[in-house]
Amino acid sequence: MTMKQKRPYFSHHRLGYRKNPFGALTEEEWTAVSFLPDEAAAALAEGGTHIQLLGRDGCGKTSTLLQMAARLEESGQTAVYEYIPEGQNWFGKGNGRFDVFILDEAQRLNWRQRRRWLKLGQAHRLIFSSHADLTPYFKRRGWPLWSFDVATAVTPATYAAWIDRRLTYFAIPQTPAVTLAPDASQFLYDTFGPNMREAEYFMYEVWQGLTEVGEVTAEYLARRYKN
Repeated sequence: MTMKQKRPYFSHHRLGYRKNPFGALTEEEWTAVSFLPDEAAAALAEGGTHIQLLGRDGCGKTSTLLQMAARLEESGQTAVYEYIPEGQNWFGKGNGRFDVFILDEAQRLNWRQRRRWLKLGQAHRLIFSSHADLTPYFKRRGWPLWSFDVATAVTPATYAAWIDRRLTYFAIPQTPAVTLAPDASQFLYDTFGPNMREAEYFMYEVWQGLTEVGEVTAEYLARRYKN
């Protein structure tokens, strides 16, 4: 693999892809390339049980929530998804007709908004991510809650599936393309552990430096990481 500072327009096409597979994604793209851990899929199938996703930054909570929303919609249920950005302590959705309310970063709600959100749980299924364990709020109400630390599901196989889905989704059909060697997923896991967001940032920069079709190996990634 070689590198250069300036890249021509549509340079990713020369690598066999519509765009950098590890770049920023639209919600539609994110849903298409993400996947659901087996444990989360089983909990989702249980029906009325509320679901809490815990875990450190970058381990895949948002991806899991978006996949859950897609699965619910495929099954005929209406799922409303909302992300609470940093610095915001309220949610704006939750009105109208729906079956499941999916809230990303629920720990950011202030106490008034948390009470308002929990009221939705009386008639709707709540699925949410949080950095703080909100189990006590559900226990006090006698509501069933399945809680799962998403980081525990990240393995080298997770990275392999992540790479495969990204490359497959953005590949230009019938075009020679850059590939990642089987040992690349092990390197990413050994280097970044469950923080797949940092791995994504790293792979984005790696991809930006590629100029020709070939195989990206763990050895090449290690050299780039040291630089």
